[in-house]
Amino acid sequence: MAKNEYKGKGTALSAMDKALARWGQLKTRKEPWNSHYQRLSETFLTRKSSFTSTISPGDFLYDNVFENTGEQAALQAASVFVSMLWPDSARSFRLRPVRELRGLPGVDEYFRFVNEQQQRYMDAPRAGFLLAFQEFEIDQQVFGTSGLGTFESEDESTPVVYEAWNVKGMCVSENAQGFVDTIYYSEPKTVRQVIEEYDEVHPKVMELYAAGKYEDKVEVLKVIEPRNVKERGEKGVLSMAIRTLHIDVTHKHLMREKGYASLPVAVGRMIKTIGEEYGRSPAMTALPDASSLNALNEAIIVATEKQLDPPLYLLDDGRLGGGTVDTSAGALNVFNSSGRMTGEKPVGTLFTVGELQSAEKLKEAFKESIAQAFALDRLLDLNNQTQMTAFETSIRNRMRGEALGSMFSRQIAEVLTPTIERTFDILYRKGLLGVRETGVVAMARRAWGAVLGKPIQIVPEVIQKAIDAELDVYEVEYISPAKRFMQSEKLQGIFTAAEFFQKMAVVPGAEEILDNVNFDEMARDVITYSGAPETMQRLTSEIKAIREGRAQAQEQQAQLAAAQQVATVARDAEQAVQAFGGGGGQMQ
Repeated sequence: MAKNEYKGKGTALSAMDKALARWGQLKTRKEPWNSHYQRLSETFLTRKSSFTSTISPGDFLYDNVFENTGEQAALQAASVFVSMLWPDSARSFRLRPVRELRGLPGVDEYFRFVNEQQQRYMDAPRAGFLLAFQEFEIDQQVFGTSGLGTFESEDESTPVVYEAWNVKGMCVSENAQGFVDTIYYSEPKTVRQVIEEYDEVHPKVMELYAAGKYEDKVEVLKVIEPRNVKERGEKGVLSMAIRTLHIDVTHKHLMREKGYASLPVAVGRMIKTIGEEYGRSPAMTALPDASSLNALNEAIIVATEKQLDPPLYLLDDGRLGGGTVDTSAGALNVFNSSGRMTGEKPVGTLFTVGELQSAEKLKEAFKESIAQAFALDRLLDLNNQTQMTAFETSIRNRMRGEALGSMFSRQIAEVLTPTIERTFDILYRKGLLGVRETGVVAMARRAWGAVLGKPIQIVPEVIQKAIDAELDVYEVEYISPAKRFMQSEKLQGIFTAAEFFQKMAVVPGAEEILDNVNFDEMARDVITYSGAPETMQRLTSEIKAIREGRAQAQEQQAQLAAAQQVATVARDAEQAVQAFGGGGGQMQ
């Protein structure tokens, strides 16, 4: 980063000191959660069990895990959530102009171009959206809090990249509306990574790099928070609404101060309790059952081993045995039988374990309870036993949508919509969603257009003015299964209304009832709520051209029919005149 982006050494140090002090406060507020997160990770996501303990990469972390239903349920629920919210990659949403802009010249065509471009860049493999979203959802299921970052890239082919931020290194704070707007994220980086990423590094880091200690760790704190109006600069990144500081915590050194126009990381909470900043998760609900199941399965394993290889006793006349009874599987216990006159076998089974069927039933009950905690019964709904009509299926889907709607709605509101909006902002600013008639970006895009032999997309003037006025120009419309579940009642209502009007239209005297229906809006709503492809719907300009052409053809046909009628009348009149002797002669 260029040095002229700093406000001055004194101010920068003050900002760093304030940030470190606030970070300490946020860590103190988060501390009660860490022990809970540690227990959750040990049960449901062992690879992240480092909240209160230190693990090394590659450590075997399953020493005390005897049953893995909990982790499997968490991973399965995360996978289903991804498929519900993002089934067709970036084609799971589309941007529609706001109502005030619909139908204006060039607007519909422009947004069709915008959707193609944004979906293309979000789908790029190197952008990493799907990988980040998958990891985000896993943390949502286990910890209930995680972040999805959207960052600008200098790579022209991948202008936007995505990252998953985990709750381990993250401390958050909410605004008055209950949304996270402050994030303090710490992570260890190697000396080599710090040197490659930052220009303003501490001299000791330079010394470590010069000494070849590339893999030594440096703790880096990334601060993302709203910038105080009084602290904003007049222009550049320091004038932006969101401030970010990158601090070398190890050496107490500010390495970067930047700004963002919008919050770059969207933090989602799976389930949220009023008054708490961190979310709660299905794994928290399932933790008692998962812990009990793990202990029960350990006991079943031990008991089964004893059944297969039971402990034995051996009678002896000597003084062996030592007074200790070994009840482990395959153990041999020697008992002193001197002075006894018994008919016991000299070698036999010490004891039997007993039946295990009741333990197996309890085990299945725990498994079912864990699956219900993760809502797998509603997420999967693999109903292969009962045949249903289409109407019954729609009712079932509506009920599933109502049961899952709150979880889907929070994911959409807190994470997906902000991520899509920030992606739009980045692409628009780079000129990848069209350009203005003039400007530096327009010149660069025109040069690309000349190289590729393609015309560039010009942003309609009305959209330019609306964006300059900081007005919303689009709405995010989701076409995922999750949204269809939530909108299934609306779609069913449209079909019910259509059936009613169809029946009423044939009733004598009720024909005018159809005047109440805007069939164009009905058709658009059916396409929207059913999740049909956007390409199925014609643009407003295309519909207008078709109807004007049809009206013109009908007018020409009417004129032709009228001309034919006039010609017929003239012919009939001429024939009549001829029949009466040419109009002036006598009748024969």
